[in-house]
Amino acid sequence: MIIDSHVHLMSTNFIAEPYWDEWVRLFSSLSHRPPDAVRKRLPEFWDETGEMLLRDMDEAGIDQSWISVLDFGLAKAIGEPRYTVMELNKIYGQIAHDSGSRIISFVGIDPRRKQAVEIFEKGIKEWGMRGLKLIPAAGFYPNDDNCYELYAKAEELAVPVLIHTGPEMTPLYSKYCYPIYLDEVANDFPGLTIILAHAGFCWWEEAVNLATTKPNILVDLAGWQPKTHRHPIEEFYVPLRRMIDAMGASRILFGSDWPALRLFRGGQGTWLKAFTEPPDALAASGISFTTEEIESILGGNAVRIMERD
Repeated sequence: MIIDSHVHLMSTNFIAEPYWDEWVRLFSSLSHRPPDAVRKRLPEFWDETGEMLLRDMDEAGIDQSWISVLDFGLAKAIGEPRYTVMELNKIYGQIAHDSGSRIISFVGIDPRRKQAVEIFEKGIKEWGMRGLKLIPAAGFYPNDDNCYELYAKAEELAVPVLIHTGPEMTPLYSKYCYPIYLDEVANDFPGLTIILAHAGFCWWEEAVNLATTKPNILVDLAGWQPKTHRHPIEEFYVPLRRMIDAMGASRILFGSDWPALRLFRGGQGTWLKAFTEPPDALAASGISFTTEEIESILGGNAVRIMERD
C-alpha cells in the first residue's frame, strides 16, 4: 500500500491572498520564471473538493493520502481566509469521509486560538479526522504551553501529531521550526506519536539525531523532491541512507507536500519513482536499500501509525 502522508488542499478560500503573493515571488525566483507567468498557473493548484488530488493519486499509483489543514490565520501579514478555521476543518473532514478510505484528514489549528482544543477534539470525535497538524512558522514555538494542551488531548485520543520543521518562506518565520524544540515535547508525552514534517529540511541531521534518542519521533520526506534533480546521490540518497542507518526505516514516511511542487518538480508519481526506480548510478555509488526498507517508508509505517488510532 502506497501512502502519501503529507498533502494539502489549497485555494485562496483556504489560505488568504498574502500567502500566495509570497509564494509567487519565491517560486518565480526558484524557477527563473516571471512572476506573472507563475501567478497564471496558480489555479492549477486549487482543489477545494479533493477531486484533483484523487485524479493525481490514481495517475501516480497512490492508494491513500493524508490531508492536513493549514491554519495561517493568526500569522502576521497573512490573516484569515474566507472560511473560518472551524469551517475549514469540517470541510477537510467531509472530503475524507466522502473518499471512503482513500483520504485521511488531520485537524489543523493554531494553538493560540481560544477554541483550539475544542475544535481539535470536535474534528476527531465528530468529523472523523485522524490527527493534528501544527505549523510553528505561523508564530509560535512547538514547546509553548498552549501547544501542550493540544498534545495532551492528542495523546488522550491516541492520534499522531504532524509538526512542520525546517525553514519556511516569507511571511512565515523559520526560527520557530528547529527540530530541537520537540525534544522536551517527546520527553513529556512519551505516548504521543510525533512526526517531524520535512525531516527538518536542511536541519535533517538535527531531526534524525533527536529521533535516535526519542522513539516516539518519526520524520516525513515531504518537499525533498528538488534534491533528486540536481545531485540525487549526494543530496537525497546519501541522507536517506544515513537516516535509515541512524533511526531505522520504520520511522520514516513518504510524503509529497502535494500540490506545492506539482507545477515545477512533477507530481506524486515522479516523486514515487525516486524510491521505486532509483537512478542507475545509485548502484555504482555503493548505496542500496532493501525492499523491506522501501516498502516500510512508502506505506507500511503509515499503516502502522493509523492502526494505533
